[in-house]
This record gives sequence, structure tokens and C-alpha cells, in this order.
Amino acid sequence: MGAAGVLGSALSEKFIGMGLEVRALDVCRIHEAWRLAGINDSIEYLWKASNDLSAEDLAGVDIVVDCAIGVADRPLGNTSPFYTTASNMQPSLHVLETVRRLHTRKKPVMIYPSSFNALYGYPNESIYRRTMLPNPSSLYGWTKASVELLYLTYHRAYGVPCIISRVGSGYGPRMRSDELPARLILCSLKGREMNLRSPKAKRLWTYVGDILSFYESLVNDIEAHIGETLHCAGNKGDEIVTNLQLANLIGEVAGKPLKIRARGYEEGELVDGKPIAFGVEGGNPLWSSKFTLREGMTKTYRWFQENLSRYA
Repeated sequence: MGAAGVLGSALSEKFIGMGLEVRALDVCRIHEAWRLAGINDSIEYLWKASNDLSAEDLAGVDIVVDCAIGVADRPLGNTSPFYTTASNMQPSLHVLETVRRLHTRKKPVMIYPSSFNALYGYPNESIYRRTMLPNPSSLYGWTKASVELLYLTYHRAYGVPCIISRVGSGYGPRMRSDELPARLILCSLKGREMNLRSPKAKRLWTYVGDILSFYESLVNDIEAHIGETLHCAGNKGDEIVTNLQLANLIGEVAGKPLKIRARGYEEGELVDGKPIAFGVEGGNPLWSSKFTLREGMTKTYRWFQENLSRYA
């Protein structure tokens, strides 16, 4: 679900490469789903919203990955709270209820890609562990946290097989233009000045190649992780950087400093009056990252250089 989006399209391509059959669902027209251009003849495409998913759509399906989301992040999550709540929660509720009512001997395993945003409300310098309960500081993070709990409730109450995967700040080729690395890269390539919000707030950026490796390992051993909350967040060395440090790194990759004007902090980017800062628990039995932050940003920068015409 959400197959034409950043994560959904990357996973669709990855699963095809693994020899799996992919049924892809999205509200985007297949001919406008440019991220699926290389594989659209290899997937079964359902042009519909996940709110309207039916039992027939799930016939023969073993795994459902819920990548569909209406509001991906700030600032819309703050400026349109009613829309954000409805768009990010109701589709997942409908899908879970549809799976619960399936008259099949074995229900599909449900994977919900959540976000570290669900944890950003913890005190600064907390060590993020997969056993932590959600504690969001933004409405967007609250919707991710709420759907996490919704999935786990359906698992406990109704026996729907579910897995939560908290993905770090993902980036890479084909990413959305409004995500911070993309905005910085585009400003660099077009010689524009950028107003950088929340300059000292920290993020743990995770390259898409590492994210796909995580999901490959998960799918290959999926039965062993039903009911778990897993973390897929990090880079080789687990370098956690401020937004300003990321801007400086991209300037180094580009070979010229970015034109940056530091601004104030967005809602949800301060905890107890301080910019978000955290550490992460090391060791993931499923996965270890292969790409350093610099390696991943270099690959992403080069992709944007070659595909600049896709972005206004």
C-alpha cells in the first residue's frame, strides 16, 4: 500500500528482485507513478485508496506493507491537524479491520513502517531502544505512534499477525523534494539560498539501500518477528547530526558551501525547550548498516544531479 511513494516503490522493486510477486496499491495513476516506471510491467497495480481495500484485493496475499500515508510530515501535520489525523489513521484502521474479518485459515502478516518521530518526545540525550513506548512531540509523530498501538492492539485482541518497524530518517534516490536532504541538495544544484528551520535539532539519517536490506532480512524470516517492534535506523557509525551539520556535509559533497540562513524551530522540534537530541541502542539482530552518512549523501547528490529535471 502506498506503492507509488518513496518507500513503497523502493520496496516493490526490491521484492520483485527477490523473486516475489507484488500487488501494488496507490491512488496515483500508474502512468504518473514515475518511481515505478522500471517495474510497472512486473507488478499487479490496483489504482485505489487503502480506505477502500477489500477482502478480494487481499486474495492470495501473504504480506501487507502499509506504506500508505496521507500526511508525511511537517508543516502540514501542524497546520492541518484534523486532515492529518484522519488521513494517517483511518486507512490503517480500515485495512486492519478488513484483515481481521478475512475468512481464511491464515491471515497475511501486516508490517507497519512507523517512524522515530514516535519517540521524539523523550528527554534530550535519551537512548532510543525498540522497547520504548511512543512519546511523540508532534502531531505527525502522534499519528505514527497511534497507528503503532492500533496495529499491536489488533494483534493482541484479534490475532492479526503484525510487525512494527520504526524507520529512521530515510533518504536516497527518488526521495520527496520537501525532505531536508533533498531540499539542501536542490538548493545546492540550483544555487539558491535556503531558510533552514530547526538548525540544531538532530536526526539519524538512514540510506535507502540500508532500509531495503533491513526489509529483505525481515521478509526472509518474517514469522520469527510477529508481534515485535523493530528499529531500522542508522548509518555506518550511527552518526547523529544536527540539521546544520547535514547542510555543511552536503556542501562538502557538492564541493561548495551552501547558502544557508538559519531560522527558528518548527513545532515539535524542541523538547523541554531544547532541540531534539538522542542516542540509539546498538545492535540489530536483523541488520547492520553498510553506508556511512557521507557515502549515502554522495550517492543521493549524484542521483539528483542526473535527475534534476524531475524537480521544479
